[in-house]
Amino acid sequence: MSGRRLIVRSRAVYTGKKSRPVPAAIAVEGKRICGVLPWDCEKQYREWEIHDYGDRMVMPSFIDAHTHLFSGAVSASEYVCTDLGRGKSQEECVEIIRAFAREHPDYPRIRGTGWFVGNWKEDRLPDRRLLDQAIPDRPVYLQCADAHSMWMNFRALEEANIDPDRKLSDGMIVKFDDGQMSGLLLEPSACAPALEKYMEFSDEEMLRIHREFQKHLAALGISAASEMFADDYLEKTYHDYGLLKRLDEEEGLSAHIYAYTRLFGYTDFAPYFRMKEFFDSPHFHIGGLKGFVDGVTETFTGMMLKPYTDRPDCRGLSVPLWPREKIEEEIIAANGAGIQVRLHCIADGSVRLALDAYEKSRAVNGTMDFYNTIEHIENIHPDDIPRFGQIGVLPSMQPYHLTLSRNDKIYRIGEARCRYEWPERSMRESAGMLALGTDFPVVDINPFASLHSAVTRKDEYGVATGHNPWETLTLPEALCGYTQDAARAYRAEKEMGTLEAGKLANLLVLDQNLFEVDAEKIPKTQVLVNYFEGKKIFERSEGYGSEKDVH
Repeated sequence: MSGRRLIVRSRAVYTGKKSRPVPAAIAVEGKRICGVLPWDCEKQYREWEIHDYGDRMVMPSFIDAHTHLFSGAVSASEYVCTDLGRGKSQEECVEIIRAFAREHPDYPRIRGTGWFVGNWKEDRLPDRRLLDQAIPDRPVYLQCADAHSMWMNFRALEEANIDPDRKLSDGMIVKFDDGQMSGLLLEPSACAPALEKYMEFSDEEMLRIHREFQKHLAALGISAASEMFADDYLEKTYHDYGLLKRLDEEEGLSAHIYAYTRLFGYTDFAPYFRMKEFFDSPHFHIGGLKGFVDGVTETFTGMMLKPYTDRPDCRGLSVPLWPREKIEEEIIAANGAGIQVRLHCIADGSVRLALDAYEKSRAVNGTMDFYNTIEHIENIHPDDIPRFGQIGVLPSMQPYHLTLSRNDKIYRIGEARCRYEWPERSMRESAGMLALGTDFPVVDINPFASLHSAVTRKDEYGVATGHNPWETLTLPEALCGYTQDAARAYRAEKEMGTLEAGKLANLLVLDQNLFEVDAEKIPKTQVLVNYFEGKKIFERSEGYGSEKDVH
């Protein structure tokens, strides 16, 4: 090991190996930690550079187990209106996007994100008519907060060449009673042409978007994130991923990015391995395969075991999104080739299907050296809770989603099934692990907001959400989910997630000790300093602790 040698020390170091912070010093040589030392180690390390942060909390960098990096970076950019979540009705959302359009007369397309039917006073899906009146001269693309629906005006339907009669592998193009398109697209296959326009920028614009977003990740202390869109092995995917590879090789990324490519439709994974070999930059990786089993309960595309409470004729529209037999065959083939699989499953029916498929794969392939995951698990049948531990499946959940829902599920699936909504504690107790993240841009990528939701099940205003308050996590459990267990989701637990010898020196200095403040203050926490692979890549301001060289 060679390179810069430094000590990062504090009287409150949380390594992830003990239940609370303790006085300690983290010895770093080059990119890696070479030891965890007693706090008063300076006599033995006189030639090392010592950064002393007093009583400030030092901890492993955050790992967000589930993000959509490309659409998230775009949504966080100047080109997108991010205020639609404030709208409490379709009319309010239209006024918000109308104001954005007036402020940006030079934008050829108007993009927005964050609208969510669960936030609206009325229980109806949006359509294009108000958008057509408000912005008749430019295409409007509004992505739902859950990223499973696109709301568009007529100009956007024309520009994206949406064919109302196009055959879809999943989802639907919603129509009025007279057969005309309503402007609402549901689920990935239906949304794909619109999303392509939403994401269409020049290479220089996209590089600038990625640069700014990498700075944002650094300021939040996030050292690993993902692209979970299940992109296919196409020329466009190579082009888009190539921009991030180029940025990494020429300038360096401030976080490891793991892309999960398409599972459905493949049992021969030669295209996957070719892509994995091609994208071999230091911080951009092809991590595994992704499949969408169902959609979301807000638009009745979540796959239920029994009918929806408010729609007794329906257990889910167009679900599963891929035939069950093919899902099982493809997972068995992927695992047999040594490839990890991650499945989007919102409702209890899709969770059961995924568990059944993983169980069959394990029977064929035996115990594997990686974990398949089930993503989201917003609702589960109690009989399936213990199966995570029995089969060896890693649950991957997003605590802040509960607050986004604002108790909407009580209307969709009823009180009895809401006893098992977002069952984070149950999942962790069953599996012995629980990876946490945000699903950004569905909700804010700020990890402190999600930590707060995990330990309180309250929204940012302190209002309790959900119908099962016993599903909270302790702070150490939540931190483990955002570090060690999230590293397992990326098959990176040997490289990151704790502060111990041999792992990458990814660590943070916080402005307050999470173990000493009231839980309600967790969302106000800020990262003061971010070390990524031993290099200080972010510092909020001077004057926090002392930094000195000891020779």
